[in-house]
Amino acid sequence: MSTSGLSSSSAVIVELAGFRSSDTSKQTVSSSHEAQMLSMRRHLSYQASVEIDNLERLLADYGETVRASTVSQVRSLLNKEFGKLRVHRYRRLYIIRHRSVEGLISSLLRVQFHAHQLELPALNLKGELVDAKPVTLTWGVGRTTTEAEVERLRRRRQKQKR
Repeated sequence: MSTSGLSSSSAVIVELAGFRSSDTSKQTVSSSHEAQMLSMRRHLSYQASVEIDNLERLLADYGETVRASTVSQVRSLLNKEFGKLRVHRYRRLYIIRHRSVEGLISSLLRVQFHAHQLELPALNLKGELVDAKPVTLTWGVGRTTTEAEVERLRRRRQKQKR
C-alpha cells in the first residue's frame, strides 16, 4: 500500500481536530467552509483514468461471472493501492486522485503488474482450451480528468498499433 496516503490523511485529521469544540457559540466557520475543510480532494491535484483492456473478449470467452470477478479483483487491487476513497468508478473506467504524479504513476505500475498476474480459467464457455491472455490495464495521468482521459486514449491507440 502506498505510504503517500498517510500524510494526506494526517492533514485531514489535523483539520478535523479544529472542529471538536464543545462551545458552539465560538463557531465562526460557515457550513460551506467546514465542508471544504473536510474535503480531501483539494489536496489531490493529479488524476488517473484507468480501464481494463478487452472486457468484451472476457465476456465473449468466459461469460459474465468471470468478467465480473476480474473487474472486482482489479477494483480490489486499486483499493489496496490507493484506498477506497480515492478510487471512483465511472462506467467502464476508474478515476483515481493523488497528490503526487510520481506516487500516482508508481502505484499504477504496481497495480498493472498485479493485474497481469491475475489468472483466468483455462477453458472458455464452450469447454475449449483457451490460451488465456493476461489481464492488462491502460491508464493515463493528468492534472484534470480530461488530461488523464486524453493520455489514456493515446496509450490505448499505441497498444492497438502493436
